[in-house]
Amino acid sequence: MKKIVLATLFAVLSLNMMALSESKIRDYARFLSDRMAYELDLTPMQYDDCYEINYDFIYSVQYIMDDVVDGYIDAIDRYYDYLDYRNEDMRHVLDYVQYERFMNAEYFFRPIYTTRTGWHLRIYNVYSNRSFYYYDRPSVFYVYRGGHARVHYPSGYYSSRYAVDRRYRADVHIRSSRDFGMHRRSDFGANIRQRTQPPKPRDNYYRNRDQHNRTIDPRYRNERQNVHSPQINSRNQSKPEQRTAPSAPAQQQPRTNTQPRNSQPPKSSGNGGGGGVVRSGRR
Repeated sequence: MKKIVLATLFAVLSLNMMALSESKIRDYARFLSDRMAYELDLTPMQYDDCYEINYDFIYSVQYIMDDVVDGYIDAIDRYYDYLDYRNEDMRHVLDYVQYERFMNAEYFFRPIYTTRTGWHLRIYNVYSNRSFYYYDRPSVFYVYRGGHARVHYPSGYYSSRYAVDRRYRADVHIRSSRDFGMHRRSDFGANIRQRTQPPKPRDNYYRNRDQHNRTIDPRYRNERQNVHSPQINSRNQSKPEQRTAPSAPAQQQPRTNTQPRNSQPPKSSGNGGGGGVVRSGRR
């Protein structure tokens, strides 16, 4: 019996010591983007682009998070490089008001924190029901595989897709900000170490902010009727037969928020999508 308990505990702890599966990356990116669409009132095009950006971010950081949990300063710096890329891409997609609200919610702006047992998404502490979604799947949910990431577009794929005059103009980089030390301690604790130190066990005394479930507090709930909810949920979200990554598209002209992603008329969605706009049950 003791061997079974130890084996189960080892399996649970090992989840943070391996690369995420493709389906897990999609689920993390979708849940985070779904809550962004709900709180920031995103258009369908913004919703799809935010999903792609969140997907690329989670895919990139998964390989360094074990070292981040261990407190290696080079891994932590690399994490914030990826986070700055992600938040910069978000600035191209969101308008000024949306981005201000995005920055004021740390579970959006700085989505990951660590504990002794591993790394976690803050959004799950705010919305504890992981099976509930406000919106259907993004239209690129099954087909996107990182084709718009920074490795393919060093200057940012999303920089020319939206009007420039609608963007948030101030600097959004966390690593170069004067509050970087405070943010790092809040995200990953006070203890850091260099690679040259002996690889011996060392306790980390984390001082993370209170991660309680805030959905019970009405101050953190957005109950207003989002304008773009019907647009997102009215699209056809049927599962494509062939899940192959599309080739990188040619340079596109800037589009406005009201311009559809393709010329196909919207179709009514089926029962799939893991949610919808019915806001019932525990969130």
